[in-house]
Amino acid sequence: MKKILFLFLYLVTSQTQCFSQTLNGTNSYVEYQVGTLPIVISVPHGGFRNPTSIPTRTCNDPVTVTDAYTIETAEKISAVLFAATGCYPHIIICNLDRSKLDCNRNLADGACDNAQAMTAWTEYHNFITMALNTANSQHNNKILFVDLHGHGHTIQRIELGYLLSGAELRYTDATLNTSTYINQSSIKNLALNNSNNYTHSQLLRGPQSIGTLLTNAGFPAVPSQQDPYPLSTESYFNGGYTTETHTCFNPSVTTNGFQMELNYEGVRNSNSNRTLFAEKFKNVVLNYLNTHTNVVLGSCTPLGTDEHNENEFIIYPNPLKSGSQLFIKGTTFNNLRFRIFNSLGQEITHGTVNKGNEIDVNCTLNKGIYIISILNTEGSEIKKLKLLIN
Repeated sequence: MKKILFLFLYLVTSQTQCFSQTLNGTNSYVEYQVGTLPIVISVPHGGFRNPTSIPTRTCNDPVTVTDAYTIETAEKISAVLFAATGCYPHIIICNLDRSKLDCNRNLADGACDNAQAMTAWTEYHNFITMALNTANSQHNNKILFVDLHGHGHTIQRIELGYLLSGAELRYTDATLNTSTYINQSSIKNLALNNSNNYTHSQLLRGPQSIGTLLTNAGFPAVPSQQDPYPLSTESYFNGGYTTETHTCFNPSVTTNGFQMELNYEGVRNSNSNRTLFAEKFKNVVLNYLNTHTNVVLGSCTPLGTDEHNENEFIIYPNPLKSGSQLFIKGTTFNNLRFRIFNSLGQEITHGTVNKGNEIDVNCTLNKGIYIISILNTEGSEIKKLKLLIN
């Protein structure tokens, strides 16, 4: 019986690609890094591309400040989540500078009637919808959406926006637990149905809220048990167009989520701080999902696991670093050949496994899912497994 070796290659590299799992919009102004975790992250304001064909936005008194290092932070989060689970979150990124396009505004304000900007805006939000639909289908609607930003406010704390204003967060727990404010919330469905029957106010600022978990991890946040609401004199972002559109605040959407505004100092301002934050956020978000939804992370179909054990030989290392060689270990077969295909079934490369049992991946494979077929001398496939390259 023919067997196929499925090799899932996910490279974190900026080199020339043979095939990319990333779905790109027109001119790559926006992108969707496809994942399988019950986590969707959008990054609207971290881009820096400034094409002259798109004029600088001037309509409706635009804000054009870039949220520095938010794309880099999202990709750190993606990397540490993969290291912990074998799976990636879904990430949607706008690569255009905010002076050209603001994806966290409505179409008229964000694109200022420029055709290219309008196309990118539409593709960005379509990618979010695609990611949410895919994740919800995979995880039975037990997912979390995070719209990731960076703020420049004086107080160095993370601001979590649930579409409730600072003034509303200063209301009593009893008031926040009424249907009026639950229905205004971006975690409305979680408040109505969570594993431990936590109230809305507890989900906003109780001991198992995102804010409290982040603060306990060393990253102060508001709202939280420690910092339950911003004072009337303090700046605070409570969420914008993306959160209004792609969370259950919108009656046509089932997903719970929030806007997360990261402070600069100690979070975004250095590679080491971004790495530390990503590690802590990974722990927090997995804890949060497990506590409130009992989502089964095994359903994310982690890469790097062997699907069939009929043949004992393996392909290693797993994961594989970009530019490294693959090896076959434990085989009794001679003169093996291989073929690598992308997820569309297009052949990327092929060759012969050399005498050192090396598989020469002779092209640069960027982020993406691939299929590798190991063939014997008769041309039959003899193995099926998964492998990830990072």
